[in-house]
Amino acid sequence: MSVDFYVAVPAAHWPTAAAIQRCMADNAYPVQITRFPALDDKQVVTDGVLATIDGKDAYVEGELATASLMPASVEDINDRLAPSAVTERIKTSDVLMSVRVHSASEMRAASYVISGLIICFDGFGFEPQGGTYGRADFAKSLISGVDALKEP
Repeated sequence: MSVDFYVAVPAAHWPTAAAIQRCMADNAYPVQITRFPALDDKQVVTDGVLATIDGKDAYVEGELATASLMPASVEDINDRLAPSAVTERIKTSDVLMSVRVHSASEMRAASYVISGLIICFDGFGFEPQGGTYGRADFAKSLISGVDALKEP
């Protein structure tokens, strides 16, 4: 079983590995970023995030690209958002990161990383399975229950 998440960030705000780690530290998120994908505006990057959480490595599988390079994903997300009250849509100029998690530690790491991208870099998050989305409130909801997933 896996869970998918998306986060769109304005291209001008896409962070470096150092910037996302600084965001983790500034927000007291218990994640150490080991590797963070660099944006390549010519192709989809299929490298996810490698992080350490709870003393264990967690690889958050994902894809990253300027949204114009992922038109099917953008169309799908925007179609799912259309019936909702939210007026926001993913723009082709945004950077879109999709992530898939398969374990509790990956879910914890992904929740903090996505929250950081939303809070520190003006991101907009979307979780298609539950149809949840948003900015600061969505970020807070991602991490509100994540400590319950902490492995002993």
